[in-house]
Amino acid sequence: MTTKCDEISDGEELREQVRNWIQEWFARRGKPGKTAGASPLEVDYFEAGWLSSMEVVEFVTEIENQFGMQFSDRDLQDPRFVTIAGLTELILECSTQSSESR
Repeated sequence: MTTKCDEISDGEELREQVRNWIQEWFARRGKPGKTAGASPLEVDYFEAGWLSSMEVVEFVTEIENQFGMQFSDRDLQDPRFVTIAGLTELILECSTQSSESR
């Protein structure tokens, strides 16, 4: 039997896995660069130059494949999409919606 505490723990573990995957994706490409004292989780990676418009398609495709979900146009325009912390939450929401619709 799963308790509420187990669900919270599992959710935090999943959040950490998603966040780590995103950070590793950037690290494999030699990013992030300097964050001017800001947490890398809160840096707008477009403004910081970590992600060009050409890399967005690759990034989105890899996320969708990795987490078995699909972004909508609305998701891609969500203000949370531009930071690692925000994108993590967006992925978790999309993944939950995908698994609930099955």
